[in-house]
Amino acid sequence: MSEQTNQPENSAVFSPSEDAHPKEERGSCMVCGRRGWLAAWAGWVAAVAAYLTPILAALRAFLAPGAKGSAQAGDFRRVATLDMVPENGTPITVPILAERVDAWNRYPSQPIGGIFLRRTEEGKLLALNVRCPHLGCTVIYDSAKGELLCPCHNARFNLNGERLEVNSQSPRDLDPLEVEVRNGGEIWIRFQHFRLGVAERIPE
Repeated sequence: MSEQTNQPENSAVFSPSEDAHPKEERGSCMVCGRRGWLAAWAGWVAAVAAYLTPILAALRAFLAPGAKGSAQAGDFRRVATLDMVPENGTPITVPILAERVDAWNRYPSQPIGGIFLRRTEEGKLLALNVRCPHLGCTVIYDSAKGELLCPCHNARFNLNGERLEVNSQSPRDLDPLEVEVRNGGEIWIRFQHFRLGVAERIPE
């Protein structure tokens, strides 16, 4: 007689699929929680950055109030060498480059003006700001006439920067700049602008 194994009527056979859904739900909850935390963190960082950006910019401007105009502060800068200036007194035009700084960016080697540089009859160096004292137009060298000319209103100057007309549109002569020769041949000038439209030479 064969033996039969009796199983309890209420016993259940284990099926792996029955427990799968609870595990998936737990895993899904964990992923959702992690994503929610990351989203909250990213939002917090963005909010803090947006809040601090204008504050940091204002603080930078407060700590360095002269930074924006530092390129025109009147410091000496090297602009040329003696061998670049003709012996016969003909002026050369030299652009002036400097770093510009605002509350957000730095702009290296930006043009901030220019100068006429020449040797005088006495053999000295003369530097003149190319900006016309009338309205600030750039004066040019008229080689045909041997004069300096403002093309905006035809104000004329001699090579020393003096007005050639009694009723000139320019309220004063061209603005001379300090010149130094250093290191055996380097030409350094103190570049600066002066107030426009007035007879008195007032530094900006």
